[in-house]
Amino acid sequence: MTRQRLRFALLITVLAVTGLARAQSDAAPVRLSGVETGEAVTRLEAVGESRAQRSVTLYPESTGIVTAIEFDAGDSVNAGETLITLDAEAERNEVARTRAELRDARRRLARYEPGIDDGTFSPTTIDDARRAVELARLALERARIERDDRRRLAPFDGHTGMTDIEVGQRVDPDTAITTMDDRTALTVRFRLAGQYLGQLAPGDNVTLSAWAHPQAAVTGTIQRVDSRIDTASGTFRVEARIGNQRDRFRPGMRFRVSTELAGPTYPRIPATSLQWGDNGPYIWVVRDGRAERLGVSLIARQSDHVLVEGELDTDDSVVSEGAQRMRPGIEVRVIDPAELDDYPALEATRDAPAQ
Repeated sequence: MTRQRLRFALLITVLAVTGLARAQSDAAPVRLSGVETGEAVTRLEAVGESRAQRSVTLYPESTGIVTAIEFDAGDSVNAGETLITLDAEAERNEVARTRAELRDARRRLARYEPGIDDGTFSPTTIDDARRAVELARLALERARIERDDRRRLAPFDGHTGMTDIEVGQRVDPDTAITTMDDRTALTVRFRLAGQYLGQLAPGDNVTLSAWAHPQAAVTGTIQRVDSRIDTASGTFRVEARIGNQRDRFRPGMRFRVSTELAGPTYPRIPATSLQWGDNGPYIWVVRDGRAERLGVSLIARQSDHVLVEGELDTDDSVVSEGAQRMRPGIEVRVIDPAELDDYPALEATRDAPAQ
């Protein structure tokens, strides 16, 4: 009787061990990954055109014959330097004449003023003399302005452009002399879709790369954002400023502008976890050791990860490898990648050359 009981106990033990081994072999081997959080980033791209931070087209202040051109295209000039000179003989003579009149008026007033107290000259005569001095002074000042207007000066430090005028040519205030740019910094104006109005503000950074120098990307700072959306195009204007101390860029260059806008956060999982079915994307999560299918919405792809929306928590574990073996409710066996067999690469051999 004791021997029969012993045999029965051994049989039960063997069956239990066999069942456990079979159960372990039937469990689906999977690799799990944790759930992170990530931001849905919107990348904006636009094309902009650069302008000098200060740029003007210069015209003569008066009409006359050009007697000297003091610059060439591309010259760096300082504020106050003379660019062109017009004939000014008549204006110099007018300055000399009005200076003489002012001198005479002051002498006359100097003779009249001592006679105020003794009544030699009436107050009216004295007032007329003083008025004559003031009028002569104003006439001299006007003559000097007209003489100075025969030269066109650089309004600020910068670079001159090309000119079509020649010495001996008659010009007037409507004749363009040249352009002048202060390009130590540039502004790049571009347009964005109206839906992004309010998401960019002065002080934000953008990345710019000139079409002429695609590898030389620079960081620009937004200076101004338009306050309205153009009804015809549905866009609004933005201006960004970039430094140009090395003088690599020129006004009129086109730039590729790009920036990223951070959005709401979503669960972030490996891209290999995302599966597709008849009802759209889904993933497999393991809860209490069993597989569970969970429908999700794909928000964005980020390299080898994806952002999804669904009933997913950061405490969950998703199946990142072995999803093809999953069925709802089955048990899973987690595989540690460090325990997988490491198959060495085959070494290529080469016959030694014949001697």
